[in-house]
Amino acid sequence: MAMTDFLATQNYTEQHHCELSLASVFLSGIEAGGKQEIVTQGGLRMNYLDLHDRVHRLGKILQDLGIQEQMRVAVLERDTHRYLEAYFAVPMLGATLMTANIRLSVDQLRYTLEHSGTQLIITAAEFLPLLEQVYALQERIPRIVVIGEAQGTNLPVVGEYEALLTQAERGFQFPYVSEDSVATHFYTTGTTGQPKGVTYTHRQLVTHTLAVGMALGTADEYQALRYNDVYMPLTPMFHVHAWGLPYVATLLGLKQVYPGRYEAQQLVELVRDEGVSFSHCVPTVLQMILVEAEQRALSLPGWKVMVGGSAMSPALAKRAQARGLHVFAGYGMSETCPVISFVRTTRAEALAHPERICRVGHPMPLTQLGIEAPDGSMSEEGEQGELVARSVWLTPAYYRDPVMSVQLWRGGYLHTGDVAVKDADGAFRIVDRTKDVIKSGGEWLSSLELEAYLSEHAAVEEVAVIAITNEKWGERPCAFITLKPACQGDDALIAELQDLLRARIREGKLPPYAIPEQICFVSDLPRTSVGKLNKKMLREQLIRQESV
Repeated sequence: MAMTDFLATQNYTEQHHCELSLASVFLSGIEAGGKQEIVTQGGLRMNYLDLHDRVHRLGKILQDLGIQEQMRVAVLERDTHRYLEAYFAVPMLGATLMTANIRLSVDQLRYTLEHSGTQLIITAAEFLPLLEQVYALQERIPRIVVIGEAQGTNLPVVGEYEALLTQAERGFQFPYVSEDSVATHFYTTGTTGQPKGVTYTHRQLVTHTLAVGMALGTADEYQALRYNDVYMPLTPMFHVHAWGLPYVATLLGLKQVYPGRYEAQQLVELVRDEGVSFSHCVPTVLQMILVEAEQRALSLPGWKVMVGGSAMSPALAKRAQARGLHVFAGYGMSETCPVISFVRTTRAEALAHPERICRVGHPMPLTQLGIEAPDGSMSEEGEQGELVARSVWLTPAYYRDPVMSVQLWRGGYLHTGDVAVKDADGAFRIVDRTKDVIKSGGEWLSSLELEAYLSEHAAVEEVAVIAITNEKWGERPCAFITLKPACQGDDALIAELQDLLRARIREGKLPPYAIPEQICFVSDLPRTSVGKLNKKMLREQLIRQESV
């Protein structure tokens, strides 16, 4: 079906006034994608024309359920085509998509659903027990559309997703929606206190989509996202729009693969069988996939993976490259939509200098990054300070939290909380989180640098370094390490790790006080709801141990 046919039958514009709205992204994607495949959990295959029909039917369902402009519709679902449908149908109706974090605690999930004012929930049946806990003592419970069978629940289920879609009339017309209306709403747990709500308008999402598409589309083949790529998200779709890449992939009409659960064996097979060539993930997911590939002696040549969420070590990058992956770092946060920079590189440079592809890289188009000194001035090249940002798509404020919003945007820049340096080639490099940097004897020590060097040892799987109090020096580093299978954590290994760091000290890469006060071998490391290392929890665990 031609674009003109769509425009003739859909009320996407008002008096010929075109907006930067998700409807425009969707229409362009349908035209570009046509009969291109969208593969989803369980092997279901559909195409873009099917997606068009299903999105319109979902819009009709939501309208019949009374969903109107700016009402919040929450989704609890794995990474499937249904989530992609909600990415478009809810905002195109003028409502707001609330991407609920299924990994939050019951109390945190209850807070986000209540704080956002959610009025309808679309949920997979597997999450009904979770919602029953959330609303166990609540008087007001939003209506629920369930995906799958809802057996034995007392929640107010109004229908089953697929059954409602089948019954919905065809030919539904989405209303005109202003590009300045709020399209998405979700919560970040990366700061202290209750989760903080962030929102994005249609205009912000579209400009972010265009900037990411332009930046990756003009990049070297090592990392480029082109029309013939096959896209599979490995960052949950509830987490900052899955880094915005589903919007980019849909706009370009790419073949898309939605894996559902992140199970290593399935993911490796999807990459191999479906020809997946572009993904994004946190280092933890990358490690999980590499373990599976190594155990099966599989190579995954040409698979481009943007790694973010937390720092990727050079050791992990080399390990991925050994399996044929084209890994590189990207950077952003919930408050930045999220991608605001990524490493621009070539295959030759990436293989020769893996440490360079672990930097947060160069600013995206339409983005300004800077290094702010403690006095609020902008630092020069090579000087450390807090990384700050400006862009047309950054969240303007925390939802219903004016105090923290002022802190976020003090001085007219969004403050990331990351300590960074600008290198001579214009790329930015994260040194540490402001709350994780270690101050020993009055000197600053980067936990990220220590983690990177410790990760070089062949026995080390993953490392987290935090500060512990010290009467003489104020703070000293403490390393928590998980080991690769069949490796033994003993005094001999501790001595080897200390020798490794001493070698880096002699090379001038670390200061003399960098040897950790303690090295602890653990079976696993605590993580946040989106898979990042949870250093706050490690610090709390140490405090509890010291108080016993």
